[in-house]
Amino acid sequence: MQNDRRPRRVTYEKGVQIGGSGWFGRLLAVVLSAIVLVTAAMLSVVLLAVLFAVGTVGVGYFWWKTRALRRQARAFSDDERTVDMEVVYKNSTDDDSAKR
Repeated sequence: MQNDRRPRRVTYEKGVQIGGSGWFGRLLAVVLSAIVLVTAAMLSVVLLAVLFAVGTVGVGYFWWKTRALRRQARAFSDDERTVDMEVVYKNSTDDDSAKR
């Protein structure tokens, strides 16, 4: 490898050089980097807003569709009148208490 060679640069009619480490190449790299960063930031903000809106609509739809279940659950809330019980018959043929 020879390090004393200068890299080739593409030139156009008026002598403007593209690429390499010249001032125009550096300026072009800074401008393009700034454009890419600003575009990425704007895209992320828009995407975040869209996802938030979709999530809000989804939660609202779920809330709306389950309102009857919540109303029904409130109607059968613990009002100290509900008794949990199990019916056991005395002469049951399926009595498995001896097996326990």
